[in-house]
Amino acid sequence: MSINFLHSYVPDSIAFSIGSLSLHWYGLFLTMAILAGYFISIELAKRSGFKEEIISTLYINVLIAGLVGARVYHVITEFSFYWDNLGQVFAIWNGGLAIHGGMIGGILMVLYYVKKHKQNFWKIADLFVIPAILGQAIGRWGNYFNQELFGKPTGSVIGIPIELSNRPQEFLRYEYFHPTFLYESIINLIILGILLFVFKTEKRPAGLIFWMYVGLYSLGRIVVESLRINDAAFVFGIRLPLLVSVLLVLVSIFYLKRLTMTRNNVVR
Repeated sequence: MSINFLHSYVPDSIAFSIGSLSLHWYGLFLTMAILAGYFISIELAKRSGFKEEIISTLYINVLIAGLVGARVYHVITEFSFYWDNLGQVFAIWNGGLAIHGGMIGGILMVLYYVKKHKQNFWKIADLFVIPAILGQAIGRWGNYFNQELFGKPTGSVIGIPIELSNRPQEFLRYEYFHPTFLYESIINLIILGILLFVFKTEKRPAGLIFWMYVGLYSLGRIVVESLRINDAAFVFGIRLPLLVSVLLVLVSIFYLKRLTMTRNNVVR
């Protein structure tokens, strides 16, 4: 898909309809992300010594917990809107899955699983962040077709047209905006390549890939959030997703430094 095409094409949120049933692009890309994540997690499980059925079952549980966490986090941070529009709380086809909430939900599920089955949390976490970043790269295209989470106005050829009804009130006079969905998708694919390369490395500390994912994704999110103009919760005058991303970068640096200073807990 060329940049010129993105610059001139105004997407429709609905992929196709059969009678009264409509399939949304957001749901289609979400399904693609789930399937791609499943297949890569199974392949990685074989290389990590995990039984396929264990990772398969855990993947489904983590997926459900992640989706629930992502939606709950989004609804909480946009509580004023959903309080007045209770019917939209479960309408995920219109968008509204917060990745930070998805992280929380997924991590909690893995913690529950490893405690119950006495597995190594960090080895499983290292495995699951790889399908997670792949899914994020694919899923961001759903935002494009929903015409949401775009960036500031731009006169560049890379800008995408946003319909008047989807523009914030203060940006009604602008037509083209930064395609932040595309920026984040590309950043996530680069991170995917880095994580896969490190995954193949022998004698790496367990947890290394997980904290690399947290740090690299959060760095990319800082760049994207600095361009976004969508409504968001603010803390101390700072967009909440931006603030959370900065904090996660700092936390990841701390733990990555600890991992590189110890030879314990090495994956062989």
